[in-house]
Amino acid sequence: MVDDEQPVSPIKRLTETRTLLSFAVALFVLYLLFSRIEFDRIIEVIQDARPGYIVAAAAVYFGSLPVRGERWRLLLNNIGVKAGLKDASEIFMLSWFANTLVPAKMGDIYRGYLARKAWVVPISKSFGTVYVERIYDVLLLVILMGVSSIMVFGGDIPHAIRVSLAMGFAILVILISVVVGLSSGKITIAGWLPSKLRPAFVHFAEGLHESAGKGSVFLIIFYTIVIWGMETARLYFVVESLSSVHNIGIGLSLIVFVALSAALVSALPITPSGLGAVEFAIVGVFVLVGVDVGVAAGIAVLDRAVSYWGLVVVGALVYGVSGRK
Repeated sequence: MVDDEQPVSPIKRLTETRTLLSFAVALFVLYLLFSRIEFDRIIEVIQDARPGYIVAAAAVYFGSLPVRGERWRLLLNNIGVKAGLKDASEIFMLSWFANTLVPAKMGDIYRGYLARKAWVVPISKSFGTVYVERIYDVLLLVILMGVSSIMVFGGDIPHAIRVSLAMGFAILVILISVVVGLSSGKITIAGWLPSKLRPAFVHFAEGLHESAGKGSVFLIIFYTIVIWGMETARLYFVVESLSSVHNIGIGLSLIVFVALSAALVSALPITPSGLGAVEFAIVGVFVLVGVDVGVAAGIAVLDRAVSYWGLVVVGALVYGVSGRK
């Protein structure tokens, strides 16, 4: 996106052909998944959930958003933007809300647009901080997924799991390669770009270099660990809401692996926030290790009720009262 362009509101994008197609894909995947499971069984499992644990899951999930906002604020500070925690967290929430409505992670571009309005920083430069943020996330995801998969499966890791790990590692290599190339000057395509796009590319490269090269690295890593710990805690509470009734017997290492696998799948740009793909991943991994398919589906529905549909509701409320559009 060129820095002087204004992205369309995520609400207005709901009627775009691309958005409608992405929801159609998500609904088709959800149909393929849940049509093979007895609907009555899923309802039965959901009804057995203890509400207190679901409330705890929601509290942990939404409590992680200010932590994500603080991490992004540090990256903004690295590029010279003196952002406050409240503003950074609010803009972060609105960008995630946008990601639940539109595909291709367009909420990240929307975050850059809101940052430009708030702090007069080029969209492409603030997007550089989002890119670096993704590197921290994927790095921890790959490490924790690798460790937890070994703990769950030992030396006999299923092929599908190996593919997931390889995909995460490939994404990490690509992300880091771009940063290294731009920082070292080895990637010099700015001169080949149209004059209208050249400033945006230069600002993006500056955002990458400045946000990745400052002294807040260890603090950002700490916040990233906390964030993924809270992601795991959300799924843990969802599983615990059913454990007393269904005697699931799911270990913490498996919960870590499933939570992080779902997060990795949600990054796929095909559907909004990985709708459909995430549910498929949660059910698939749990069934792979012997969890009853009805219970696995119930866990997926409850977890996404918090992490997707809950975000849609809360995000819509924040969007409605916020002065940022």
